[in-house]
Amino acid sequence: MKKKNKKIFISVIAAVVLIISAVLTFGSKNTWKSFISKTDENTAAIGQLADSEAAAQPLSVHYIDVDQGDSTLIRFGEYNILIDCAKKAYSENVLTYLERLGVDSLDLVIGTHPDADHIGGFTDLFTQIKPKLYVLPQISSKIEKTQTELTLINTLKTMKISTEYAINEKVYTFGEMKLTTYLTQSEHTDKNDYSVVAKVEYKNASYLFMGDAGKAVENEFMKLKDPLQADILKAGHHGSSKSSSKKFVKYVSPEYCIFSCGADNDYGHPHSEVLEIMKKQKVQCYRTDISGSIVIGSNGQNYFIATEK
Repeated sequence: MKKKNKKIFISVIAAVVLIISAVLTFGSKNTWKSFISKTDENTAAIGQLADSEAAAQPLSVHYIDVDQGDSTLIRFGEYNILIDCAKKAYSENVLTYLERLGVDSLDLVIGTHPDADHIGGFTDLFTQIKPKLYVLPQISSKIEKTQTELTLINTLKTMKISTEYAINEKVYTFGEMKLTTYLTQSEHTDKNDYSVVAKVEYKNASYLFMGDAGKAVENEFMKLKDPLQADILKAGHHGSSKSSSKKFVKYVSPEYCIFSCGADNDYGHPHSEVLEIMKKQKVQCYRTDISGSIVIGSNGQNYFIATEK
């Protein structure tokens, strides 16, 4: 009997060796090496950001490179907040980033609106990290739900994740830091305009996250004189000319602007019109398609910036 078990064990080992040999022999060695090299490079790059002066500040905001999509991690002390989670294909990128930073819990998660490049990765992420609270946008019932949105809603129910709809000017407090949500009070035909806008404040530091909100919503915010002035602006809609009007950029009055977009994306984001507006307003811009993931940390007075590339 022992001899039989030994033969089975040897056979299994031989089969494993044969499979690995086949992959290395008949597969593309360059592709295999490239995969390993790229994985190592990404891990090293994230590690470099994690060890940066920017990430070491009491408040650090991580604009994660997820190609043509959005995902932003906000860290303050023991608190972790995630705004959006890219497409499903990039959920692993977000999880890897969080794991490398030692993030194993999420106190608040905001899905700004139901586009796949913003919420597509949540379903996979939540199987690994279950958030304490998920905030949904309030979208008109006249707008049909997408399959991505339906899948996420089902996940939230199945996993019994605490959820609530965004409320205009609601303040979430995390120690000395606060996050305030803003949303349109009007009806729109474009789901982008129902984006949950968030502003983060810590002492004299301020960050604004626009989701994919367009110019109509920007005009509404300005008309209502919402306090959206911030030092750091995450441009709406990946830098599309449908957002970030000259008046609104002047209204926010940022020192820095972040564009989350993919290299050579099909939309041409960020659009030249928006880049020109930023240039004229003397706003320093950073782009994930050029710099990779970006971290802007603050001690409440000064800003510290680190980039992946």
